[in-house]
Amino acid sequence: MRPLIGVSSGSAPALDAAALAGLVLSSGGTAVDVREGKGHAWEAGGLDALRAAGAEVCFVGVSTVLGAPEHPTGSIDALRMPERGLPVKVFAAAGCTAPDRLALTLAQVGALAARVGDSSLVLVETHHGYADVPELEELCHRAGTSVLLDTMGLARIDGDPVAAAARLASWIPYAQVKGFDWEQPGTSRHRPLASARPELTRKVLDAAGELRAVTVESKAPSLAEDIALLLEWYPPDPSPSQALSEETPS
Repeated sequence: MRPLIGVSSGSAPALDAAALAGLVLSSGGTAVDVREGKGHAWEAGGLDALRAAGAEVCFVGVSTVLGAPEHPTGSIDALRMPERGLPVKVFAAAGCTAPDRLALTLAQVGALAARVGDSSLVLVETHHGYADVPELEELCHRAGTSVLLDTMGLARIDGDPVAAAARLASWIPYAQVKGFDWEQPGTSRHRPLASARPELTRKVLDAAGELRAVTVESKAPSLAEDIALLLEWYPPDPSPSQALSEETPS
């Protein structure tokens, strides 16, 4: 089964829910991931408006940082968008599994799981300045969380992102991609995916194993082209009638 393909609301924050869904669908994709609390225009209509316009919502991102005292468990009650059954994307502070922070981290995961239904629906993003790969692995073991693979974020926190993706593969259901300078990921601006050594992006995605969705989270003015490339990598499954005609000898 191929992953769903689409975009993140961070790629087009000025588009309302209907326009964001329209952008995705007109480009051949079907899915969106969205960010709460960043002023993105989709929030006015909310999740229902995205779905009514024909887009499938993969997950909703929030600002919660696991292991950070400034994000107490009580703050999770104030989040608007997390709903039961829909994964929620968060960050994890460096040191979130240390003895003096683990109790807070587990309590935060528990509060999020109470909103969405299970700790495996709590996605922790690979992001510069936050938990590194060994700590993300430990967090998944201890708290039952999953990982959102952000390709640029992974390259910023680990010098061998292909090996790192393979190490985390058991916990990666979703990926966000963007083009960037693989030699200087810490300072690179976003680029069109096809012009930024796309073979490396593909290797990281392949190392991550079977994915449910891959979305473009990029400020480069190439969203349609980026989606088209992902659709080349993950072509749609044939319809039952098409599959039957291909199997029937002429």
